[in-house]
Amino acid sequence: STASRTLAKDVAYTLLAYGWAGALKTAILQDDVAGADAGKAKLQVLNLAADAGTLDVYLTGNDDLLDDATALTTGLAGGATLSHTSISAGSYRLRVTGNGDKTDLRLDVTGLALTTTQVASLLLVPGPGGVLVHAVLAVQQGTVTTLSNKQARVRVVSAVGGNGRVTASVGGSTLASGIVSPTIGNYAQVTANTGALPVVLAVNGTLVPVADLALAAGGDYTLLVWGPAGAPQTTLVTDDNRLPATSGNAKVRLVHGVSGLDAALTLTADFSAIASSVAGGQASAYASVVASSAMRLEVNSPLSSTALYTLSSVNVLAKGLYTV
Repeated sequence: STASRTLAKDVAYTLLAYGWAGALKTAILQDDVAGADAGKAKLQVLNLAADAGTLDVYLTGNDDLLDDATALTTGLAGGATLSHTSISAGSYRLRVTGNGDKTDLRLDVTGLALTTTQVASLLLVPGPGGVLVHAVLAVQQGTVTTLSNKQARVRVVSAVGGNGRVTASVGGSTLASGIVSPTIGNYAQVTANTGALPVVLAVNGTLVPVADLALAAGGDYTLLVWGPAGAPQTTLVTDDNRLPATSGNAKVRLVHGVSGLDAALTLTADFSAIASSVAGGQASAYASVVASSAMRLEVNSPLSSTALYTLSSVNVLAKGLYTV
């Protein structure tokens, strides 16, 4: 990323680099803001997690209910800044939600400490999945503290043959309860753990042994349950819910969960292959495609002379994320 900045003489600055490889952006903080009054602190908030969308930010006591809380700021769009605001010095619980929805929790951490007369910037930065966020507290000309998310998001996709019923929990959190295949479950938050999170899985009431999962903090995942009901298999798929780097494009991938079909699959968009050689239980990389109001998507197998699945005149939206 290349940008031109004008810097004043004898003024301290903080340069922020954020985003992803191939789509880096920069911002600059001018570190000459006058100190807050005694017993107060000055805090500005920057949303550097554009993929997470518009966010609301809450600073509360550790035990305060979010339902009763008043936001420090609402509707903070990606790249936007809440200018320095005077608040009481102290230790806070930081919670970040999707705009206007207190149940859509993106970050929940304690220990955000602001001292008397302090000037600081709260930076909201993206997690690897693109939806959950981390935070960084940068004190003007002082320390930098990372406030890391401790959660990951997981969903269950049941694709068991014969309309098999799937029940699953990860780390003690129930993700699916007797859902009938094929079903795409909703994301649920679980405690992240790069070591071992236990999985309890049953298909048609029969327990299925599954290896423990490693989930990165701030990541998004799909637990794909596939194969015949008598011998189901699982695959943990990493979901990349970051927005396309090009504003007029969408991201599309193929997940092969077809029971009883050993052949690899190919996905075409308007007759051009965008995913190929996708084996059973696997997901392709995301392909970036130009948005279209009438895209034709086909899934093909070398074992069939006709498409296994066809969608014609699909409205593929710019900045959309799609899995076939």
